[in-house]
Amino acid sequence: MNNDEINTSENDEKVIRDRLTTYCTANGYHLSPDADAMIKDMVEVKRLTGQFYCPCQTQRLPETICVCKPVRNGMVDILGACFCDLIRAGKE
Repeated sequence: MNNDEINTSENDEKVIRDRLTTYCTANGYHLSPDADAMIKDMVEVKRLTGQFYCPCQTQRLPETICVCKPVRNGMVDILGACFCDLIRAGKE
């Protein structure tokens, strides 16, 4: 991995972490203890596909870009977590 790829990867990690943290804070949720590894996976998917697709969704559609549509529609409130367990209900 060259320096440009490392810088892009680090920036992408910050972008998706900020997106997730903002969403969680606004909705009273928190990130899984495994979030760091999952975010790294999402950054790799973005490198390959151009978007931060949800790590547990098999389809690459606008509604599966993280924060995915099922989460935005209340899945975490109903199930206590999203499909991939990245976002959880309640405080840590």
